Amino acid sequence: MTNTNDFRKYSYQNDPATLISAFTYTRGSHAPARQPRRERESELKVRESKGIKSKTELRADQKQATRSMIRVAAVALIAFAMICLVLNSFALKNQLTREIAAREVEVANAQSEYISLQAELNSLVSISMIDKYAVEKLGMTKVKSNQIQYIDVDAFKAKREKELSKQRDVDGGIKNLKSIINGKK
Repeated sequence: MTNTNDFRKYSYQNDPATLISAFTYTRGSHAPARQPRRERESELKVRESKGIKSKTELRADQKQATRSMIRVAAVALIAFAMICLVLNSFALKNQLTREIAAREVEVANAQSEYISLQAELNSLVSISMIDKYAVEKLGMTKVKSNQIQYIDVDAFKAKREKELSKQRDVDGGIKNLKSIINGKK
């Protein structure tokens, strides 16, 4: 990166020799020189056997190699099973997320329908709308003053009690007659 001082320094001097001597190597934008490759500090070592292995040694090496292969295969199988389980859980999570979103949309639609029906109900519940519906749709007429009858509740109760007591007396008399008739037989 260049400094603003660099531009001033170069612009005030016109002598190429001064410019070259003023140029600093560390401020340049060139690529650094290649460093020679370091030799590996730990070389691979080859182990050579001086003698021929016996059959028992070969079988022991084969068993050791088989055990190592089985371990590697088991670890790979377990890793594969875990990856499959993670992918399955992601798929299940996505499916459940979509279902939740669909239910939320249904709930939002139901709420908006509820609000609109509530507003419609509120507009229909006024007294004038009830009167209009009763007259136009149901064919009812308004009550006239000569059609109104008032009932005295106390007098109605007393009259009803008398009728009930007479009915009990009649029922009691019928029972007595039946018992008398049944007694004579």
